[in-house]
Amino acid sequence: MELKKSRLRNLFQQTSWLATAALGTSLAFGAGIASAAESVLTMHIEEQTSWVSNFNPFDLAGRRQSTMDFIYEPLVIFNANDGGKPVWRLATNYKFSDDLKSITYDLRPGVKWSDGQPLTSADVKYTIDLMLKNPAVDTVGAGQTVASVEAPSPTQVKINLKDVNSEFPQSLADLAVVPEHIWKGVADPVAFKNEKPIGSGPMTEVRRFTPQVYEQCRNPNYWDAASLHVDCLRLPQISGNDQMLALLPEGTVDWIGSFLPQIDKTFVALDAQHNGYWQPPAETVAFQMNFKSTNAGNLEAFKDLNFRHAFSLAMDRKSMVDIAGFGYPVVNLHASGLPPRFESWRNKAAEGDKDAFMGFDTAKANKILDDAGYKKGADGFRTTPSGKPIAFPVIVPNGWTDWIDAVQIAVEGLRGMGINASVATPEYEQWRKQLLDGSFDVVMNSRADSATPFQGYYQSLSTDYAGKLTVSAPRYSNPKLDALFDQYRKSSSENEHKKIFNDIQVLIADEFPVVPVFNGPTWYQYSSKRFTGWVTDKNPVMNPENHDNNRMRLMHLLRLKPVL
Repeated sequence: MELKKSRLRNLFQQTSWLATAALGTSLAFGAGIASAAESVLTMHIEEQTSWVSNFNPFDLAGRRQSTMDFIYEPLVIFNANDGGKPVWRLATNYKFSDDLKSITYDLRPGVKWSDGQPLTSADVKYTIDLMLKNPAVDTVGAGQTVASVEAPSPTQVKINLKDVNSEFPQSLADLAVVPEHIWKGVADPVAFKNEKPIGSGPMTEVRRFTPQVYEQCRNPNYWDAASLHVDCLRLPQISGNDQMLALLPEGTVDWIGSFLPQIDKTFVALDAQHNGYWQPPAETVAFQMNFKSTNAGNLEAFKDLNFRHAFSLAMDRKSMVDIAGFGYPVVNLHASGLPPRFESWRNKAAEGDKDAFMGFDTAKANKILDDAGYKKGADGFRTTPSGKPIAFPVIVPNGWTDWIDAVQIAVEGLRGMGINASVATPEYEQWRKQLLDGSFDVVMNSRADSATPFQGYYQSLSTDYAGKLTVSAPRYSNPKLDALFDQYRKSSSENEHKKIFNDIQVLIADEFPVVPVFNGPTWYQYSSKRFTGWVTDKNPVMNPENHDNNRMRLMHLLRLKPVL
């Protein structure tokens, strides 16, 4: 409870010591003031201490989070708020072959790159071929699924699959098609910063870039220009939740994706006529142990189901939600970790007694470890049954104050049962890099979901991915689970999909590869002072957040219109 007292005591005393940081951001805002005729939307979509000019869509750790969607438009987006219905963008249709071993996309005719060159099937083929030849840029798992690519006409792309895969269109939703005429001259597509990007999306022109703010303006050749009413995006550097909180009274940000404690007081009350938010439960947040840890003691513990059960019993989920999250998240008490939004997919057989380790019970946790041979030394910390020390930091990005507090609560619980855990707060870019290259032991992270629950589970727990392609994978591998994933992908029947996913839930609940703790809210706040068209709970037509894991943010941008 000391954490709660401290947070409440300091909440309204932050503005003085944050004034300097806020002033720096304010000056950065003012430095790039556009002409009165321009509509400039100010967005907060990521926390960093300094911007680095990097618009390489293949650099998952280093790219600016305005790269996807706004510079590189998807082929198709699947709207989870509309039953997974496709929203056609660069593509206008796709069709599987009768044997489900190939899929042909029809591309939108007449689309141009921002430099005026035509965008054709050759660009799509080039992009996927680049991924097949260079796994380091394969951001969609093409190497696991694609056998070859053909371009039978300028507006058709045929993708031949290694095996039947009914989920392939969803896996390709994050594909950033790049222009062949630009990228064929890039010597190292991994290291390339792409500081002057040529793209297909609505906002391709990086007009101004400094370490404190950058501006990304409209594509002069955007195919859907009639739907675009915003001239520029302005993205100020904001290092974390506290700096965002101090900046709010100035009313300079239009579209926010941040944790704002006591939001009705700290945000809405500042301008009740214009400030609003909608924060429905979203993805499952869980503690993930690296099943390929280079620390022998940690690895032995992580691979032991007894240890994972005890770990879970040390989690005070209610305090994480009520104290660290100010009540915004929702406690997840199911070992399957299924998010509330997929209630229709829930398998009751994966719950009940299988959720016995989802409570907060340090006495039970200690008994499990005692019985399993995890002995305490003179320092009070336990070793593995073979006598190896266990010690690990739980990494969480610097500036994510709500998650840092939640991790602190978790660490208190772990240390209370003799586990030498600590908190580490690297900068976001370094945190993301650690997840991608596997140089971590434990992380609290959320799993990116799609229109159905399958894709999130597959990309975080399959051997195909095993942490190589996503930042939400603990490098876990289970042949039985892989077989179920394979069955699911080879079926095109919705009823069969649900039956197979029932089995997936049971297996995950039994094996406990990750430790679910809560479902975070959708971080979405907005101001209607300068723009209208915001998605709200009264018109919940799409996921409204502006973060990099949400492709529908492109469609949200296209809804917005400046206040005249």
